[in-house]
Amino acid sequence: MVPLLVSCDWLSEKVKSGDLSNIIILDVSWSSTKDCYEEYKKQHIPGSQYLNIMCGDHTDIYPRNIPTTQQFTDIVQAVGVNTTSHVVVYSSSDRAGYFMAGRGWWTFKYFGHENVSILDGGLQKWLNLNLPVTVTSTECKRGDFVVKINRPIYKSFEDVKANTESKVFQVIDSRTSSAYTDGHIPEAFNLTMVDLINTEDGVLKSEQDIHSLFNNIGIDLSKPIVTHCNSGMSSCTLAFAAMYLGCKNVSVYHGGFTEWNKRQEEK
Repeated sequence: MVPLLVSCDWLSEKVKSGDLSNIIILDVSWSSTKDCYEEYKKQHIPGSQYLNIMCGDHTDIYPRNIPTTQQFTDIVQAVGVNTTSHVVVYSSSDRAGYFMAGRGWWTFKYFGHENVSILDGGLQKWLNLNLPVTVTSTECKRGDFVVKINRPIYKSFEDVKANTESKVFQVIDSRTSSAYTDGHIPEAFNLTMVDLINTEDGVLKSEQDIHSLFNNIGIDLSKPIVTHCNSGMSSCTLAFAAMYLGCKNVSVYHGGFTEWNKRQEEK
């Protein structure tokens, strides 16, 4: 197993030494307001490939949908991912890159690739450390990655609805406190992705600090956790943080409050 989190210093040493034989570095930046592939072409970590992790078929109820099995297979094989590859995802997105890196990490996990890490601090931290970037694209051989759906890491509306009665798992809402106050899933806790980031250093907070955040809202890390946001974005980083602390049973309610609200309105 690979570490969940790797530092810019660690990756820099790998890049510098040329020791990337089994490491696939992926820029998973995405935005609804700009073309992140064009941004990637202007500057990216040497040896990295660009991956549009948001290539799914988006709908009103799933505005940030995950790719189909075939879509995911095609795009990750195209950037050289093999079944044994150590994938390192990073982005230039908000909150030290975690907004999209978390989604990228969870998507790989969902499609059955265990060997995936997040680059702590993303491209912003890399640039702040004055580490090298390039405009040169690296050619790669097509990978042999095969999807093996990891169903337990995904929760559906029906799963979450049933849990309002059974209370099998704890639900954590990663939306802003104001959005949570305006309406939330019954008995859900609230912890935002922003709370997890050390904004001064541009990296994830320490394990001790994150543990305190979970503890302060009443979460028991020895029990199952399901995270959600509006549509499966920031909640992925919250799931990552819980797993980083050692929680063994962590899932994401992908449909999030968007689906929850719409399904409630249909009644």
